[in-house]
Amino acid sequence: MTEAVIATREGVAMEKSRYYKLFKDDRKAVILAFDHAASGNLWIDPSRIIMEVREGGFDGIMSTYGVLRSFKKEIGQMGTMVRMEFLGSACASYDVINGQPMRSPFTVDDVLHLGVDGIMTMGILGSQYDTDNIQYIAHICAEADKYGLMTAAEMLPHGFSADPKDRSIEAMNTACRLGAEMGLDIVKTQYVGPVDEFKKVVDNCYCDILALGGAQVGDDKAVLQNARDAIDAGCKGLVIGRNVWGHKNVRGISRALVKIVHDGASVDEALQELA
Repeated sequence: MTEAVIATREGVAMEKSRYYKLFKDDRKAVILAFDHAASGNLWIDPSRIIMEVREGGFDGIMSTYGVLRSFKKEIGQMGTMVRMEFLGSACASYDVINGQPMRSPFTVDDVLHLGVDGIMTMGILGSQYDTDNIQYIAHICAEADKYGLMTAAEMLPHGFSADPKDRSIEAMNTACRLGAEMGLDIVKTQYVGPVDEFKKVVDNCYCDILALGGAQVGDDKAVLQNARDAIDAGCKGLVIGRNVWGHKNVRGISRALVKIVHDGASVDEALQELA
């Protein structure tokens, strides 16, 4: 990536006053993904989790309208992003990701009074609603720009597909670059190795990429290695949920991830936070 492209990518986002609510001075961010309870079937105390990740050094939280409205004290000075969609509940008997067009019950104007710094949408590509989903994101980007809100989307070919072709470097490049073309400030997506291959995706995307945390794996070293590899490939940080709020030591794993992203720690150095 040329210096001119880097300057353009960083300059556009940094013009928004809320950039540094989500990103530190090193232009990196560790954000808690905490929107999973929107589909139901989750037994967890938001107050405890939010306070523990905040104390662990997380920069921000991405969550639902209800959480961001109800737990402002616990969130404190962390940056905030609101999830714009409710795709369906755990009771749904159809594919809530690929079986419907993405749409939000909220307008950008609706969420402004929450004091959020940004919005997060789903960017599901490749379904029969592909065109609808692309236009939906582009519209939200344009609306958010009017208010100086950061815009992010979870750009994923065929949603949470397990098909290897949907996680090829070519597919990930299509998803990430399309996000930039629609006007996103941030692309949230899955890191797929190896590092030198995914770096090509990052270099071809002129907005910041944050790596998602993925399914809960129960393996601290694997989680931290994934984070380390994503940063080495050029990702600007993480938006991570289940592997943090589902951890037995939420504060410890939070500190470990922060060490990797902001301090450049190795996996072994970060693991010391869990010793």
